[in-house]
Amino acid sequence: MGGSNEALRHWFRQGGWTQQELARAVGRLGRARGHNVAPDSSRVRRWLEGERPRHPVPELLAALFTDRVGRPLTPADLGLAAAPTRDHVPWDHRALVTTLQDFTRSDLMIKRRDVLGATAALATGAVLEGRLAGWLDPADRAAPPSALGPGRVGVAEIAEIEAATRTFWAWDAQRGGGLYREAVVGQLKAMTDLLDHDYPDAISRRLFRSTADLARLAGWMSHDVGLQATAQRYFTLALHCAKRAGDTGLGVEVLSRMARQMVHVGKPREALSLVALARRGAGAGLAPMASAMLATCESWAHASLGDLAAVDRAVGVAESCFSRADPAATPGWLSYFDRAGLEGMAALAYRTAAEHHPGAERRAEPHLAEALRLRRDTYRRSNLFDVISLVGVRVLQGEHAEADRLAARLLAPAGRIGSTRTFDRIAALRDRARADSARSRDARPLAETLTAVVAA
Repeated sequence: MGGSNEALRHWFRQGGWTQQELARAVGRLGRARGHNVAPDSSRVRRWLEGERPRHPVPELLAALFTDRVGRPLTPADLGLAAAPTRDHVPWDHRALVTTLQDFTRSDLMIKRRDVLGATAALATGAVLEGRLAGWLDPADRAAPPSALGPGRVGVAEIAEIEAATRTFWAWDAQRGGGLYREAVVGQLKAMTDLLDHDYPDAISRRLFRSTADLARLAGWMSHDVGLQATAQRYFTLALHCAKRAGDTGLGVEVLSRMARQMVHVGKPREALSLVALARRGAGAGLAPMASAMLATCESWAHASLGDLAAVDRAVGVAESCFSRADPAATPGWLSYFDRAGLEGMAALAYRTAAEHHPGAERRAEPHLAEALRLRRDTYRRSNLFDVISLVGVRVLQGEHAEADRLAARLLAPAGRIGSTRTFDRIAALRDRARADSARSRDARPLAETLTAVVAA
């Protein structure tokens, strides 16, 4: 027995159980799952003191704490499995699959969605670097454990899974992550069970690539509805699946989404570190379209830091790379990034920079005009983001009456979008309008309009 299990103690306190209550809960869940387990309170005390319970108890505890505290937890989170090391990709084939299975199962069991991950902190700094350091290591193509039985999935079945994933992505772009997130996590759970077998190398790579795509979608939807720590875990798992698939470009795209998440939650320096990590991992193989996409992420991070010159440079790089890209050669996972996407991100960057440099919002206007003109109808949430940026530009220019007219006419579809991110941006504009009410009589009606949009 080692020292006290501080992780388990922490979650034990968060759960509010007594030792006897937890022992009984483990026994009930174990019996429901067909296991013969019957711990008592003294056994729970020994777990808290550092004793490592045997299978299936770690999984049972993870499921119980997941339901109790309202966030997905794995045995590793409870100090009951080996933590990943800092120096390499933390999971081999079997451990990666197990982690995916545990995390998706735990996520699906959560019943209290109202917490929205509020008690879960994002990993940053050295902790996050440690989780992602293996991205820079040579690819590990070691064969999966021989104990795995042969898989029965072929190219046709994987193609069907990939088609379903494309449909989920389309739904997300139209309606946000709120409506479909659990369906995606359920599909991902089924995918992880398929991975728990031995396949020819080409099939294995494609399965891991498909799993990476689903995991990044689960992460993006989780981010969209405010489950930030959950999103980060899915992104991390997606990165490792992309690594195992040998798809560097897809890994770069995952890191770009992690970077955008960091800017959204107010950590732009972390975002810049993630962009740099993506570039280092891709090396000279980074295609022009992916380079353009990364540069737009970088521009938003610099804007949040108030570095207008760096925004200019990053937007210039994005435009230059985009002009050299061949749209026909763009992989499917980057198909969302087109001229409208570039213009929308450039507009967002300049509007954000204007918070630090009054007048910079004027640079956002031509980009917004292009984004709104070119945006595909299927990207309803992105169109709303463009409109929010436009309203924000008018607010920064002191044109509150025009901002109110735009908001009343163009933000009504927000009520049909299941996206916390969308309402976070609208709420920020509402707060700015409220602050402006003291010196502008037109700001108060705008604040009321935006309040009604958020309430809807």
